[in-house]
Amino acid sequence: MLRVVLAVALLAAPAASAGAPSSPCKLATSAEVKAAFGGTIGAGKVDNSLPGEPTCHFSVKGSSLGFSGEAVVFVTPGQTMQTFKLAEKSIPGAVAVAGIGSGAFYNFHSTSIELIKGGVVASAQGIFLNPGGPQPNAAKIKADVTVLAKAVAKHI
Repeated sequence: MLRVVLAVALLAAPAASAGAPSSPCKLATSAEVKAAFGGTIGAGKVDNSLPGEPTCHFSVKGSSLGFSGEAVVFVTPGQTMQTFKLAEKSIPGAVAVAGIGSGAFYNFHSTSIELIKGGVVASAQGIFLNPGGPQPNAAKIKADVTVLAKAVAKHI
């Protein structure tokens, strides 16, 4: 009976996407994060605190944006090309970004790029906030996140 329960549990578990790395911190290196944002980059740290797939956070001190913050990368489980295209059309202000995987779009609200490559959907995000002060230049953060997203696509 135990074997049957284990077999059913394994069949019901979400399958890892082919091409997805075993850890979100394998989606980018510290050197690639530095190439995207400049500054001093901390080692990637896996965060399992939210439901779903883990995320990888790289601290960024003294970025080229003029602020410290972090870069976040992760695989979005259960996505397909159809759900990716639906998200691209549904997110207000989403803008297609050429040259990344099989498709990508930038969300200026979350300063992130969602991309798809080989059936794997992943996200690259720059989080740089300056409470009460000027915010990062919108075009510059999009350009920097684009560099990070291109690096993520190479690891899928």
